[in-house]
Amino acid sequence: MTKKMYTKTTITEEPRLVISYDPNGESPREWSNLGYFITKDSNYRSPDSHQTLERILSDTGDEADSQKDHIRLLKKAIKEEMGEKVIAIYPITKYEHSGISYSLGSQAGFDYSRNGFYIITDRTQKELGTKTKDFEKVIEHELELYNQWCSGEIYQFTLYDETGEFIDSMSGFYKIEDIKEYLPEEWKKENLEDYLINE
Repeated sequence: MTKKMYTKTTITEEPRLVISYDPNGESPREWSNLGYFITKDSNYRSPDSHQTLERILSDTGDEADSQKDHIRLLKKAIKEEMGEKVIAIYPITKYEHSGISYSLGSQAGFDYSRNGFYIITDRTQKELGTKTKDFEKVIEHELELYNQWCSGEIYQFTLYDETGEFIDSMSGFYKIEDIKEYLPEEWKKENLEDYLINE
């Protein structure tokens, strides 16, 4: 005798928009930037991968007896080895406490280390055409983006239609609100934070 069977169907509702953190976002240091962001750290690679500058930073640091002297030696070595005139050099401080962030200037404290410089040369300034008065503002913006990248705060989305069919996906967003530009009109008033999943 054949058993009588039934089929049980479970219906689940899934969001049509899924926003998550983008684990493969491109570092903003791969973009066009005002200058070179070079650090010396045994545990992390320099934000800008530049072998010559990394070596110059290390060699001049071993020779210098103060930060002022280090900057003087950097300017001299960069001119001699790279043929670029240094327009400005800014000390960079790394803060490390359950994450990493970089800031402009020199700060002291248990979780702080002064391990690098932001170097602007005649060549890099010419590339972007940034005025001297705007240097610090531009550097702070670049550091903000880099800190976001370091902490994984870059977003990606996948969009589905009413039947669950795939429509579109995109990644590399540094602001969650920027995603709206790539969504249909019906999403313009939605709070995108409601669609962010933490995995």
